Amino acid sequence: MKTRLFILTGILALATGLVTAQQSLSARLDSLLTIKSPRPFNGVVLITQNGKTLYAKAYGYANHETKQALNINDPFIIMSVTKQMTAVMVLQEVEKGRIQLQQTLHSYLPEIKDSWADSITIHQLLNHTSGVVWFDAPLAFLPGTKYAYSNFGYSLLKSVLERTTGKPYTELAAALFKKSGMTHSGITGHTPAVKGYREMPSGGLEASMDTIPDWHYAGAGVVSTARDLVRWNELLYGGKLLKDSCYQLMTHVWEHRQHTVYGAIGTGYGIVVSDDKQEMGHTGYMPEMGFTLINFYYPATRTSLVVMENAGYSEKDIPRAYFFERNIREILLPTVIKKQ
Repeated sequence: MKTRLFILTGILALATGLVTAQQSLSARLDSLLTIKSPRPFNGVVLITQNGKTLYAKAYGYANHETKQALNINDPFIIMSVTKQMTAVMVLQEVEKGRIQLQQTLHSYLPEIKDSWADSITIHQLLNHTSGVVWFDAPLAFLPGTKYAYSNFGYSLLKSVLERTTGKPYTELAAALFKKSGMTHSGITGHTPAVKGYREMPSGGLEASMDTIPDWHYAGAGVVSTARDLVRWNELLYGGKLLKDSCYQLMTHVWEHRQHTVYGAIGTGYGIVVSDDKQEMGHTGYMPEMGFTLINFYYPATRTSLVVMENAGYSEKDIPRAYFFERNIREILLPTVIKKQ
């Protein structure tokens, strides 16, 4: 009887500790997200762990003109978080034998007349080491020797996907999301999203009139919700979207980059990866479109962190633009990584 009582007491103490920790997390995030300086927060935050929701709240407006409040299930244009979806599509074609990572771009798109099409590979486009700048422009560096973030590189991957599958990117994305059970995800222009707002010189926010051009769909064109991104994380990092060999390629640290907010971090295919692989994901930021996002996953504790804002602040002050994303991550980080 004493043994059972001891075990029961231990279980209750553990449960109480977990509840207290969650309450502490919620209180700290509530306090952070309601401040007005250096700027207000206008978006949604969703944190899950082992399939359970730790935090889910929306602040501000989906439409400032009508004062329509944001909802945790509202769809956002996810900007560069899109790149991990494109990378998965490419790797799924690698698994089918339609695309080879070390093959040159010219092998798939022979109509490109630039000489660099014979030099850069699919692998280099995926991990931003191709040096490609634009059509009719010379490479920025010898392919494979440096890292340089390239949206244009992902537009080329879009063309490769469309050529090898015979299907438009929008259709490929729709099929991926349907198979993944991401019922509120699609491509901008085809799937509704909340309005994006950009900061004006006066300091106020104005609805963005800009759109994502179709050439940029593979780099920044996906529309999704916080819950769909959590589902994506669970499938991708749970080994449900790629075979292990391709997953290892996607999450390998090929190069390093210096992020102005998050510091030195490794780069995989369409994602950033810490050297110890305890943090993986991507940021999304396009102030002229009016969106700022992060989507990070922590394998040791199976935790997803999704922050989505339909507001974009000046890239002249990146720390301010990413103020909430950075601070939310810093609050969560010590609790979700495995101590070394």
